[in-house]
Amino acid sequence: MSATPPTTGAVLHERLLARLRLRHLKLIDALAAQAHLRRAAEAVHISQPAATQLLRELEDLLGLPLFERHARGMRITEAGRVLARHARVAIEALASTAEALAQQAALQQRPLRVGAILAALSSLLRPALPLLRARHPALRLAIEEASIERLLAGLQGGALDLVLLRRPTPVPEGCRFEPLRADRMVVLAGAGHPWGGRRRLRLRDLAAARWVLPPPHFAVRQALDAAFAREGAEPQAHAIQVLVPELLPTVLAEPGVLAPVPQSALDRLDGSPVQVLPLDLQAPLEPLGMLYRQADAAGALAPLVDFLRTQAQQPPPGPA
Repeated sequence: MSATPPTTGAVLHERLLARLRLRHLKLIDALAAQAHLRRAAEAVHISQPAATQLLRELEDLLGLPLFERHARGMRITEAGRVLARHARVAIEALASTAEALAQQAALQQRPLRVGAILAALSSLLRPALPLLRARHPALRLAIEEASIERLLAGLQGGALDLVLLRRPTPVPEGCRFEPLRADRMVVLAGAGHPWGGRRRLRLRDLAAARWVLPPPHFAVRQALDAAFAREGAEPQAHAIQVLVPELLPTVLAEPGVLAPVPQSALDRLDGSPVQVLPLDLQAPLEPLGMLYRQADAAGALAPLVDFLRTQAQQPPPGPA
């Protein structure tokens, strides 16, 4: 051999970094398993002369014999066993790295899965989408609407990457909620309703009204019930329950019919024949915002989170 054994591990380490190739590791791993040069060469898809050359390079690099040749094949030396063991570790580490990188590439190729309640779809996502597309044309999104319960389950189960909703109580463990838009309850009437022309209006003035009421677990319904409770009264329910704002103008066209809605829902009623009554109800709602797993904040989700956070700092739309 032209090289002599290194005097220290540090010297050998520098020599390996400079001259060792992955083909050397693959060959020593195959030789340890096959104990035959030709079969080892076939296992790593090279010719036997090429395998002989690689083995000679490796032994010259280390300054140590790795195999003893005999008539029936090759017998590994103790130095060969040490190298083969660590070669196997290195090869497996590369396999793990390749798998992790493949998973990361798959995550980047699949769309980000965003879920939202209706109020957030209309007031947070719809106005932001054109600018989001302009600034991040490669960003892929899959957007769906669902109830708060389904959104929380989807986020915690991994089916969703980010959800837009009101602040949940409590915020799920390992997740972060960021408020993006303050909200409050307002009361809608039909465009021709005479109460809309009054300068001062109190809830007690609306005792005879019929209310298009959402279910009791809705935040806006809870705010209305609380406002009525302060007056020592209860709202009279209309026969029709409407959960889609676009249908409200039709029901509100009836005389004496009112509806409590989040102010954020007014974005979906632009141009509709409705009016906001001049009531000061002191009825704030939990803010609309984004909820995501904290572990995902620095990954593929980061551009979307940063964009929504920046957009929330812009002046909110004026009331209808």
